[in-house]
Amino acid sequence: MGTPDLAGELKVAIQVRDGRVQQVRIVSTRPQLAGRLLAGKRAAEAVAIVPQLFSICGKSQHVAAELALAAARGAPGAADATQVRRIEAEMAQEYLWRALIDWTRAAGGVADATTLARARSALAHDDRELLRVIVERDVLGADARQWYEGENVPGFETWIVRGATAAARFLGEVQRDGPRHGAGDVPVLPRFDDGDTAQRIVARLDGEPEFERLPTFDGRPAETGAIARLCSQPLVAALADAFGRSTLVRFAARLAELARLAGGVPPPASLAGSLQLGSGRGLGWVETARGLLLHQIDLDGEKIGRYRIVAPTEWNFHPQGAVAAATLGVREVSAADLRRRTDRLLQSLDPCVAYELRVDHA
Repeated sequence: MGTPDLAGELKVAIQVRDGRVQQVRIVSTRPQLAGRLLAGKRAAEAVAIVPQLFSICGKSQHVAAELALAAARGAPGAADATQVRRIEAEMAQEYLWRALIDWTRAAGGVADATTLARARSALAHDDRELLRVIVERDVLGADARQWYEGENVPGFETWIVRGATAAARFLGEVQRDGPRHGAGDVPVLPRFDDGDTAQRIVARLDGEPEFERLPTFDGRPAETGAIARLCSQPLVAALADAFGRSTLVRFAARLAELARLAGGVPPPASLAGSLQLGSGRGLGWVETARGLLLHQIDLDGEKIGRYRIVAPTEWNFHPQGAVAAATLGVREVSAADLRRRTDRLLQSLDPCVAYELRVDHA
């Protein structure tokens, strides 16, 4: 059975006047169809369908659905070990493909077919030992745990200068664009299970019909993802102190999380859980590679009465969010330079849909 295209795309339009970016417009054409497709279905059937609706992060989407349904049935709680393994395996896959394929190409190389085949095998069988070998040899060029536990900017910059892997050479290219490029003042989203964060977000989700499309935290856009999860990790914190939450630091945070996964280091906080919102109502949350994912289920007997999803892309590509904050006022050295740096900013936030970038000169 075919399913409608749930992807859509992001349209990012930048207007330059007098050598500076004066306006940033971000429009998402991603349809909010999941709720309509799942409403009225038997709850178990709806949860089974969820991973078929999403070509990206399907495992995390499925875990979020499972947790939301369990909470709606009166059994909220943390994700179990099997669910966490599924989330981490998918997270590793997202990071590894970027490093082995996209970053290699951006650094002027070609992805090695043998390495890609070994990586596919490691990911398909959740072989953490093989994952460690690949990450250490082909991505980091160093011990994964030691790389993750690095604590200073000079050590990170030395790793870039050595250029032992395509990932290091790519981050070197990003560094030459300006280590502070892409930094903005949009706050990171706090841990969902920290204090009353969840309750404040749930209140907004319940009270704002547009929250799925335009989520905010305390009325402001917020950034989610590896840089939010690892904001207290020594290396990421040191880089952010030196350069702000820039494109370079976002890429470094994603690499640090891959090093954590390959090195077998436990996550600094829970990666998934659920909340009961009332009789027959539950919310499941998962920290995906791109950030916080929310699924809310309202049951009508044993059928879905209402289904809502808030994806990381809606947080990170809010019209007044991280992209706009980091781009407004930027001086244009050349049209090609602005496009390249903006492309890298968008890639560091990694939307789960295709995007179109347009630069207009007034």
